[in-house]
Amino acid sequence: MNYVIGLDIGGTKITGIVFDGEKIVEELTIVTPKTLLEFERNLLKLADFLTAKYKISAIGIGMAGIINPEKKVAVFSPNIKYINNFDFKKLFGKKLKLEVNNDAECFAYAEAKMGLGKDKALVAGVTLGTGVGGGFVINGKIYSGANHGAFEVGHMLYNSSTTLEKVFQKARDKGNNKVLSEVVGIILCNICRITDPDIIVLGGGVALDKKRNFINRAKAICEKALSSYKIKPQIVVSKLKHAGALGAALLVK
Repeated sequence: MNYVIGLDIGGTKITGIVFDGEKIVEELTIVTPKTLLEFERNLLKLADFLTAKYKISAIGIGMAGIINPEKKVAVFSPNIKYINNFDFKKLFGKKLKLEVNNDAECFAYAEAKMGLGKDKALVAGVTLGTGVGGGFVINGKIYSGANHGAFEVGHMLYNSSTTLEKVFQKARDKGNNKVLSEVVGIILCNICRITDPDIIVLGGGVALDKKRNFINRAKAICEKALSSYKIKPQIVVSKLKHAGALGAALLVK
């Protein structure tokens, strides 16, 4: 059987899985290290744990930030400050096939291939966690843009000096669900007006936290803004387990 590792590297945690083409057969989540040296060391330890029981053919990696998939390099990560042109090829060597992409794009890819966006042509994914990420899949292919920076919905401007992500983070930390609803509603509306997707799938720790109770109001804000255009987007919360890591594994399947 063909086993693949999927790594979802976020600002708070790193999730690793082993995927057999149909299901996750092994998993482990660790805290994202605070230094580059610990980051390299712990990624290798995580990979060693995941390869202990299975013959691995490839590794797929999703990471927050600007990623160059062709060079397998993390150019910049806003939530992991020590990352600067990090070369995953040097870390993992050339023995295994390696694919790297943005973590939110991996999330959207998993939803398009195996989740609530399956069999849909235009799938938008939005991750709400340490920051706000976005991914867009068109007819089964990730759209990354000319410079690998497309669909960074959190980095759209809220006003002339503040991004939507900054407003989101402040509201999240203060537990202000009203503002969370408003900023996420704006993000959803912007996505609909720019891309008119078949479906928007929400994921990430904040989106999945039912205690926060802001998703329905955010959807209502979006739907009201679009009502005059007779558009009612399908906006759902992910049901996939470890969708980011799964999407990373699917990069190499």
